[in-house]
Amino acid sequence: WGVASTAPYLHDGRATTLTEAIMYHGGEGQRSRNLFANASQDNQEDLLAFLNSLVLYLEGE
Repeated sequence: WGVASTAPYLHDGRATTLTEAIMYHGGEGQRSRNLFANASQDNQEDLLAFLNSLVLYLEGE
């Protein structure tokens, strides 16, 4: 929760975007990374839109 409110990403802050955070994954996250990398542009954009909707609060509230 709140992933869109927490840039930079990853434990060391090396990912400045959600796409970078996904693409830097290996190990247990490798399959998900590969699925994202092989998804259509529309599907990638849909996932990123969803992730960007996960904010800790809405501005103005």
